[in-house]
Amino acid sequence: MLLLIKWLCAHILGDFALQPSRFVQHKRRYKAASGYLYLHCLVHAALVYLFTGMWQLWLAPVAVGVTHYFIDLWKLHQKDDAKSFIIDQLLHLAVLLLLWIQVTGNWAAVWPYLQALLNNRQFWTLLFGYAAIIWPAAFLLGFATRRWRNQVQDARLSNGKTSLSEAGRWIGIFERILILTFVVTSHYEGIGFLIAAKSILRFNDLKGNDTHRETEYVLIGTLMSFSISIFTGLAVKYLLQ
Repeated sequence: MLLLIKWLCAHILGDFALQPSRFVQHKRRYKAASGYLYLHCLVHAALVYLFTGMWQLWLAPVAVGVTHYFIDLWKLHQKDDAKSFIIDQLLHLAVLLLLWIQVTGNWAAVWPYLQALLNNRQFWTLLFGYAAIIWPAAFLLGFATRRWRNQVQDARLSNGKTSLSEAGRWIGIFERILILTFVVTSHYEGIGFLIAAKSILRFNDLKGNDTHRETEYVLIGTLMSFSISIFTGLAVKYLLQ
C-alpha cells in the first residue's frame, strides 16, 4: 500500500501543485502542439520514478507518462467542465491502480477481493444507506415540500430575489450525507454543529419583515431532511451490528 500511496501523492503534486494555470491555458489553446503538455507528462513520470525509489523499475514511470499524455490530450478536446475533470482523474487513478497491481504481483488477489467485497454485508448496507438519502430522500422531500416551495418562489420573484439554480438540492444532499456519517460513526454532536452552522448561514437570508413564510419553509425542509437522515442512519447502524 505504501507504493500506491506514494504514486497517488505524485499524481496530486504533478496534476495540481506543479501545474500552474498558465500551463493549463496554454495546453487548452494549443493542445498537442503545446510544449507544456509534454513537460507536464514528464514531470508526472519523474515524480513516480523518484517516489518509487526502485531505480530498476523504470517501465512504470514511462507507462505513467505515456498514458497521462493520451488521457490529457483526450481531456483537452472535451468541454472544460466537472464531467470531463472527473473522468480524467478516474482514468489516471485507474492507470496507477493497474500498474500497482502489476508491479506488486497482486493479480491473483484481485478476484478474491472483489468476491469478498460483493459478499460483504457492511459494504452493501452502507451503500444502501447513502444511496437512499441521496436520491429517494431528495425526491420525497421535493414532493413533500412542493406546495410551500412554490409559494416561497413566487414571493421571491415578487420581491426581486433570486437564488442559485438547484443550490438547495445540493445543500440538502451534502447535509444528509454528513448526518448519516455522524450517526453511523456515533458522533451525534456533529449534528448539533451542523444545525448551528446552517442557522448562522441562513440568518442573514431570513431576517426581514417579509420572510416569515420562507423561514417556515426552510424549517420544515430542514426538519424533514434531518429526520430522514437520522432514522436512516439508525437503521444502517442497526444492520451493521
